[in-house]
Amino acid sequence: MNKRRNVILVCFAIIISIFIYNYYNLNYTNESITNNVTNQDGYSLTLQAEQIPIEIFIKPEWITFNQEERKEQDIKLLETYNTNLLLDDVWNRGNDIYFSFKTTFNMKYNAGEFIYNGFFNDDGTFTTPTGKVRLYDINMKEFSVGQTGTGPEASFSFGIEPEEQELISEGFYVKYDGYNLYAYSKR
Repeated sequence: MNKRRNVILVCFAIIISIFIYNYYNLNYTNESITNNVTNQDGYSLTLQAEQIPIEIFIKPEWITFNQEERKEQDIKLLETYNTNLLLDDVWNRGNDIYFSFKTTFNMKYNAGEFIYNGFFNDDGTFTTPTGKVRLYDINMKEFSVGQTGTGPEASFSFGIEPEEQELISEGFYVKYDGYNLYAYSKR
């Protein structure tokens, strides 16, 4: 009888532990808070400012100059408004060198702020306007941008065509104004 009771208590403790673990993962992890905030699930979300400018420098050792070479990277370039901007991927596709950037967030449970390159609409939809990417060589002389893109989530990307690639051999600056500043709070 005592053995049976112990087995039941152990099973009960395991079930409670699984429940607590799942509840924590659905409500308190960085990913779940980000998901709940951006879906406005239990959170109020307010646009604070549009077109927050960011500026980053891309070092020459991060660039793939050999055709068809790809460097998957995870280099933190900037932290602002509880948001980290990372150089995610650099790919020399032959017709251009393509740079992809992603964001990660440091979300707090009750309230905070973050930047995101789009608009969260009141009806639950999302609008992704095109942010302007401007590129500058080491001497801050602007040069043209090739293909650009946004997403998934708060990512953005752009290409540099072969005729401009000589300008980036010593690194280059990226200015991007596609992010909006949001404040959120738990309802």
